[in-house]
Amino acid sequence: MSMTQAELSYYYHFSMYPDNLVKFAFREFLDHGIDRFVFSDSMITRCLKEPAYLDFLRDLTKKPGVKLVSMHAPFGGEYDLNIPVPERRAGMISDHIRAMEIAAEFGSKTYTIHVGAYHYCSCGAELPVLRKYALEALEQLVPAAEKNGLVLAVENSFEPPNSAREVLDLITPFLSSPAIGVCYDTGHANVMASAPGKKLENYPEWLTGKNWRNNFVYEDNALDLLRDHIVTTHIHDNSGYTDHHGMPGDGTIDWKTLIPELKACPRMLEYQTEVTMLDGVNWAGTLLAPPGGYSVKRLVETFRNLGF
Repeated sequence: MSMTQAELSYYYHFSMYPDNLVKFAFREFLDHGIDRFVFSDSMITRCLKEPAYLDFLRDLTKKPGVKLVSMHAPFGGEYDLNIPVPERRAGMISDHIRAMEIAAEFGSKTYTIHVGAYHYCSCGAELPVLRKYALEALEQLVPAAEKNGLVLAVENSFEPPNSAREVLDLITPFLSSPAIGVCYDTGHANVMASAPGKKLENYPEWLTGKNWRNNFVYEDNALDLLRDHIVTTHIHDNSGYTDHHGMPGDGTIDWKTLIPELKACPRMLEYQTEVTMLDGVNWAGTLLAPPGGYSVKRLVETFRNLGF
């Protein structure tokens, strides 16, 4: 697919709104000429648990012309590919298959999924065990993605179980299928990359200590490793030290260099914004948005200025 056919979908915190107000949040984007949105993990997780919510989204997308595409799979201790909990694995697989069916219904091209880091970082599970479980999950989910006309896009992050190298190694056995690829997360790659003046001691302890077990290793070549397999991308910025999910331009990523490289990826199907619009502090630290958070206007204008 040529770069001109790869469209941008906007992520937004729609799930924070009461259901009866969600249409007004969409209207802010529609009035800026935006009608493509990320079918977020919070949305699809709720759909799996509340069938009536799926009907609500079906109705919502018909009336104002909203398109919920670019699905992000549920993730975390119950949904990650590598969860080592035997009694949950069958349910995890069936939930992802059902979510992919919904993604296809709504017109998504990709289904972004996490390998998983919870059981490595918080439960002491070891990489060989987690890798085995992730591969077993992909063996079942890649055929399901094929059936639904989707590409299963495995996302790079900033822990050993889902570093760019680990993601590449996990997808390699399945590359004969067109239904496997990568979601390249710009912010995650920036956290993992070294840079002039960047110091290990400036990282938060939870990342280098807990997540990396005091054996943090920079990863400078994530884009080069994954380039040929990238089908979608999460676009956001950060300081290089933690996962702020800030507005492009508010962090340290060189967007003038990166955007052309992303647009040149041979398999790129779409792009996704993944900016945290909120201000204040969350699990990753102090957020980059100004007091009151980022506006829809600034989000749209920023991405248009980037060439989307």
